[in-house]
Amino acid sequence: MNRKLVLLSMILILGVSANAQYKKFNFGLKAAPQVGWMKTNADTYSSDGARLGFGWGFVTEVNFTENHSFGTGFNVLFNGGKLKYPDIVNTNTGSMSRIYKLKSIEIPLTLKMRTNPISGIKYFGQIGFGTSFLLNAKGNDEFTYNSTVESDEGNLSNVAFLRESLIIGLGGEYTLDAGTTLGLGLQFNNGFTDILTGKNAVDTSIKEKAFTNFIELNAFVLF
Repeated sequence: MNRKLVLLSMILILGVSANAQYKKFNFGLKAAPQVGWMKTNADTYSSDGARLGFGWGFVTEVNFTENHSFGTGFNVLFNGGKLKYPDIVNTNTGSMSRIYKLKSIEIPLTLKMRTNPISGIKYFGQIGFGTSFLLNAKGNDEFTYNSTVESDEGNLSNVAFLRESLIIGLGGEYTLDAGTTLGLGLQFNNGFTDILTGKNAVDTSIKEKAFTNFIELNAFVLF
């Protein structure tokens, strides 16, 4: 009996999908200025402010109803954050303030839910997950000890290759007569995996730990 109900449900779903008059796929591009920061719960480490960033990418949407779709594609991200912590440089013990400049590529997987048009605009909510792969990591350092300040810049080797995040967004989109859709949204990307791999130089019992977050203004066009 249960198998018959499942089979009947599948037939009904396929029948509805076959008769649905909506575009099955959308492809497009996005650009997104960002504000990013790092949070930490490691001993003696603290967040040291926000940093401006930017992202761009390719968008793919698979529509399974007129107002619901799965989204994926790829995003190239230029972001990071700032941390302050005790450090040792050239045998001197002091305070390090480091700006992390991270370049990565993210593969998102989201569910997008739209309203019916309101004065021509469809409003949407979006939720899902992102997986990022590190391409490059650089640091701008300001090291303070005994009233002396030293600055340095270089590549970083203590940043993890993989980052997982929760994505939450909302916005609106407008479809032109030619079928092109223009959209604008606000998206929060909350990292939940530790991106640092090293230990503190002053106290090696302390594991470095930080999570990157950013908010982006997401402008996109779909064809």
